[in-house]
Amino acid sequence: MKIIEQTSIKHDLLGDISFVLYNPQQHLSVIHEWVTQPYAVFWGMNGYELNDTETFYARIMDNPHETTLLGFVDNKPAFLIEVYDVAHHECSEHFTVEQGDIGIHILLSPNRLSIRGFSHAVMSASMELLFDQFGAKRVIVEPDINNHKIHMLNLSVGFEHLKVIELSDKTALLGVLTADNYTHSKSFRSGLHSSTQLLNKGQLTEAFSHHLTEQHWQRANKQLVIKMITEYSHERLITPSKVSEHGYLLTDSTESVRYVFDANALPLNHLMIEPETLKKEKEADEAHQIDALAFVLEFADALGLAGDRLATYLEEITSTLSAECYKLSKPAFTADQLAHQAFQTIESEMTHGHPCFIANNGRIGFNASDYHKYTPEAATPIQIVWLAAEKSQTLFKSIDGVEYESLIESQLDLSERHFFSNTLRDRGLSPDNYYFMPVHPWQWENKFIHLFGREIASDVLVCLGSGFNKFLPQQSIRTFFNLTKPENHYVKVALSIRNMGFMRGLSAKYMEATPAINQWVYDLVRSDNTLQSLHFVPLREIATLGFSGTYFENEQLGDTPYRKMTAALWRENPTKQVASPHCLATMTSLLHLDKEGKSYLVAKIAASGLSTEKWLTAYFTAYLTPLIHCFYKYKLVFMPHGENLILKFDNHVPVGVFMKDIGEEICVLNTTENLTEEIMRVAITMPEEEELLSIFTDVFDCFFRYMMAILTDEVNFSASSFWQIIATVIRDYQASHPELNDRFSAYDIFDDDFALSCLNRLQLADNKQMVDLSDPSANLQFCGRLENPISPYRRSS
Repeated sequence: MKIIEQTSIKHDLLGDISFVLYNPQQHLSVIHEWVTQPYAVFWGMNGYELNDTETFYARIMDNPHETTLLGFVDNKPAFLIEVYDVAHHECSEHFTVEQGDIGIHILLSPNRLSIRGFSHAVMSASMELLFDQFGAKRVIVEPDINNHKIHMLNLSVGFEHLKVIELSDKTALLGVLTADNYTHSKSFRSGLHSSTQLLNKGQLTEAFSHHLTEQHWQRANKQLVIKMITEYSHERLITPSKVSEHGYLLTDSTESVRYVFDANALPLNHLMIEPETLKKEKEADEAHQIDALAFVLEFADALGLAGDRLATYLEEITSTLSAECYKLSKPAFTADQLAHQAFQTIESEMTHGHPCFIANNGRIGFNASDYHKYTPEAATPIQIVWLAAEKSQTLFKSIDGVEYESLIESQLDLSERHFFSNTLRDRGLSPDNYYFMPVHPWQWENKFIHLFGREIASDVLVCLGSGFNKFLPQQSIRTFFNLTKPENHYVKVALSIRNMGFMRGLSAKYMEATPAINQWVYDLVRSDNTLQSLHFVPLREIATLGFSGTYFENEQLGDTPYRKMTAALWRENPTKQVASPHCLATMTSLLHLDKEGKSYLVAKIAASGLSTEKWLTAYFTAYLTPLIHCFYKYKLVFMPHGENLILKFDNHVPVGVFMKDIGEEICVLNTTENLTEEIMRVAITMPEEEELLSIFTDVFDCFFRYMMAILTDEVNFSASSFWQIIATVIRDYQASHPELNDRFSAYDIFDDDFALSCLNRLQLADNKQMVDLSDPSANLQFCGRLENPISPYRRSS
């Protein structure tokens, strides 16, 4: 065993962490105090006298295959590690030992610093020591089977517990960590700007308002009012008057309030406002502070708001402003830096929310503490709560080839499965009678305990506690990415807060057909040569759990959010399908602006080395072409907004996309061909003239419109060039599929104009349930038509 007298490792959180070879004269009393305390019961030395401890560590230090080091943080003893050659340890009898296998035992001091992330930092530094200085190829651990804290710590750096083994002094879990797995796990955590407002010593009330400064509030209000004018005028709720070549004037109904600004009018009725020119004036040309809440009240009549809907909207606006202030206050990457970051770092840096909706961060139901725990921008890794749901009232559905047992074995570590099963056995319950079901921590605390008391009291639902893995909330706030095991599936759970006109629940009944729908889409895509050549990949929701039988499902209640509180699903993860997490980014990133107003889109184009024209052609081919192909060939449409797409890059150039949210948001329009009874719910009947709005509205108006504005503003790339590239990509696709010419004619994507479908009008009309998902076209709000920006570039016959 290599002997290291003293060394140090620099850590981002703790600074210099020193490792010093155990010296009985200097360290014995410190170590004896630690190992004999109750918290160290699994160390097996609770009854030791000082001379027993001295003898034990003398034996280790005399053994050529073991060594002991004391860890120091801020020059204070903070932890102890025992390092051993696995080939000479009894655990070697239970697996095939490889050259470079090194084992470790670790014990933290009882008076360690109250720093969030301290344990993980110490464990990470110890792994760096073993891999870099001891030359380990693999690190082996064999903690007691009931030492759940160390199980969680092992998992946090990438260990996998492989099996239960019997050692002379304990029943243990055998765990293994390779250098590659350690680096891989670490890469998904690096770069996260997590909230620092959840403090170990308690939640300080004033800490939750630190971001609400006058500077941030004014900037957030100005940004939101600019967006209000842009989007409300786009939807023809308000009509600014043009007073000069670039000058505009907007007045309220009493003409007592005036907003003046300069803007460029772009296609799709989009006003690109110059922020520094926006001014608010009242009667005597007196300048007034820009105030988003005041703006809503000034134009409430035009927005059709009054009473409870107005109050709810103001609450959502205030919450959106507060969220924007937080985003302005937190550390952030510049656009140029972000272009080189990894998948989950990019996900957590997204700050603007839905590009169309004004009140896009309402999150009614969250308190200040919840915001810092559970929002994607707070980027706080959390542990999911797990329940045992009695099988008699719970339905498990999955795609072919996925069984419940194999799913749980792949998604829960052996240590978690052991802990959960023992929790049930300790209550006299059989694990065989239950499904393990993930639940959002907020949902457990705020809904399950209060609404499902009968089921909990009768052990139909049993809380098993928090899982051992750390998860990161995604932009879709009820979806989680597993940071501990980055290649595990996404987990999506019900979250009964209200945001953007919906209660964010998950219906147990809806989950029944979800895997079958996903498999149908997947099979269709896999059998289509065009989609395969474009690297278009649907991320399947491979399995679902839905708990039912509560009083809230009584037919007297009708279709209510109370029926959407008790379900979960697992979705495939794209990281398994790429070489590096740096190859992936949410498509929302293409609309992201940093604090200086610079865009990720322009930074990504620059990093690729391609011209804007060539980069956009690659992007439109990867994203738009699969969508129009699915529409024209299969009448299949998706909900292709930014957060539902994950882009795959090769040297910063888009080469494919991953599509998600298949089960809830795909539709097959005006046909039931090739649909089985099980998945018939995806068949939607709507007026034929509305069918192409799946492209015109969802893609052109709700995404490309903003890309166009970013490129026009930042690099002076003309709007006409932008839309001409799109037209060329579409024409090239059509030319390669002459068998679909009849459909190209029937559904002319180059038509002169299309109906303006208005998202904010939906939310303003009903900000508690803006769309009936069973009939999404029934609630659409139209206001006139928009000129089709690609119409001038149709191919002449």
